[in-house]
Amino acid sequence: MITTPVKLWRRQKDTATHIGRVGRILNWTIIRIPPKAFHNEAPYPVVIVEYENNERTIGQLVDWDQSDLKKDRKVTAVLRRTFSGDLESVIAYHIKLKPI
Repeated sequence: MITTPVKLWRRQKDTATHIGRVGRILNWTIIRIPPKAFHNEAPYPVVIVEYENNERTIGQLVDWDQSDLKKDRKVTAVLRRTFSGDLESVIAYHIKLKPI
C-alpha cells in the first residue's frame, strides 16, 4: 500500500473523536484466513459494536480472550497500529476495540 502522510492524515483526522467510546458487542466472527497484510495477526475477531448513542461500527477486537467473545460484552475504542510495511513506509494507526 503506497500512501503519504498527508493522505493518512486526511483519512484519519476524525479518529480522535472515537477514542475512549464505550459500546457493546452485537455480533462477532473469527478471521482465520486474512489478507496478506494481516497474516501475522490471524486468527483475530471482528466485531459489530453498538455505542451508547445507538451508532454502530465494525472493528477488530484486540487484547481478547475466548471468554470476551459474547453478545453484550462491553468494549472501548482504542488507537492501535493497523499494520506495518517495510521500514521506510508510513506506520498507519486506526481505531480498534478492546474488552473492558
